[in-house]
Amino acid sequence: MRTCKRVLACASPFIGLIAITARADVSMNSTRITASDTEALAAFYKSAFGMFEVQRIAMGGGAEIMLNFGKTEAEARANPGSQLVLFPRAANLPEDTTPHLIVNVTDMAATVAAIKAAGGSMEREPFGYGDTGMLIGMGIDPAGNHFEMLYFPPE
Repeated sequence: MRTCKRVLACASPFIGLIAITARADVSMNSTRITASDTEALAAFYKSAFGMFEVQRIAMGGGAEIMLNFGKTEAEARANPGSQLVLFPRAANLPEDTTPHLIVNVTDMAATVAAIKAAGGSMEREPFGYGDTGMLIGMGIDPAGNHFEMLYFPPE
């Protein structure tokens, strides 16, 4: 409950803006990131975050690969949550350093170790967010995409 109150306190200046722009019929579908080698990038996300491939579309420049979370491949395919879409591009040199992928983690240290073991790196090691107990970490996947990780302490 404390965490919820803190998050609401931090978000309160933006709630009015969200209420004005939010639409009830719109929800998150997926997050798309790009790579010159989508196969290798899929292997990274499978290894670092335990994701499963749920769909693949053959394209001229490489495969478009969709990944999702689940304890098994079947659970990942049935997961109605947002998918991660890996889309082919010519080079691993994105100019945009804004994290377009944000994931929740339950063990920040273990996740950081898995990221490094899978070939990723940390742009910023995990740090505390005020006195909330929340940790934030910023990483970079092998294709140069930036991502953010959030850890929320148990209530």
